[in-house]
Amino acid sequence: MTIDLAGRLAQLGMTLPHPPLPRGAYEGTVIHEGIAYLSGQISRVGDEVITGPVAHDTPPDVVQRAARACVTRALNVLAATLPATSVIERVLFLRGFVNAGPGFVNHSQVMDEVSSLLHEVFGESGRHARSALGVAGLPGGGLLEIELTVALKHEPAPACGPDPQKLAGRRGSTGP
Repeated sequence: MTIDLAGRLAQLGMTLPHPPLPRGAYEGTVIHEGIAYLSGQISRVGDEVITGPVAHDTPPDVVQRAARACVTRALNVLAATLPATSVIERVLFLRGFVNAGPGFVNHSQVMDEVSSLLHEVFGESGRHARSALGVAGLPGGGLLEIELTVALKHEPAPACGPDPQKLAGRRGSTGP
């Protein structure tokens, strides 16, 4: 199954703002042999970073906002770099980094928020393998950072104009 990313996000009420530019010497997405590798996307909305560390008393809505911010940013970067003749076939892998306070061990529960969103956006094609890692800090103090690996499918561009094969058979013709 292939996904119309923009259409699906619109159905879910998710908008894609202008894609974030890399803040260093790297690419936001590298596509190689039908696989898109997305660089880490932090829990940032505009200029505001949803900060960590996450702790046992962090409200669930803060974790959900951080997850939504990361997914929106990642899909925005992907949509902006997706070749015109490629579509998303499925999410293959999610790696998440959770800025965790001392003693916090529920990294997988934080990453479940991201996984659930990907499943909501992509349906069964959003089911993926995953790693959840706890870290002592993230860029800008972010609560969460995700990396995605996505399979792409090449779809031929629609034909424009007359068929060259048919035109070849009409060479030398003097009339319709």
